[in-house]
Amino acid sequence: MPTVKAVRVVVRWRAGPAWTSGPPEEQAGWDEHAAFIDDLIERGIFVMGGPFADYSGSHTLLERVTADEARDLVLQDPFVANGVFELEDVRTWNIYVDELSR
Repeated sequence: MPTVKAVRVVVRWRAGPAWTSGPPEEQAGWDEHAAFIDDLIERGIFVMGGPFADYSGSHTLLERVTADEARDLVLQDPFVANGVFELEDVRTWNIYVDELSR
């Protein structure tokens, strides 16, 4: 049986009604969203994230929080409040293989 090396939380986003064509940094409220993410980084919660190549949505990887805590936290993102992002789902992820942390 595989061993769980780590547990993370995956957050999936889809483009919200306020999303305009182009990358996230061209969306309304980018500076506030970036400041929100910077705070999560400083708190050791945000691991990685970014948009899909077609800008139809995004993935975020978090640690040190449960899925429920992550959901409550990410719903505070200014991109959610202004309709740029819509939360698709939040899932706990059991990691068996992690070559990035080597």
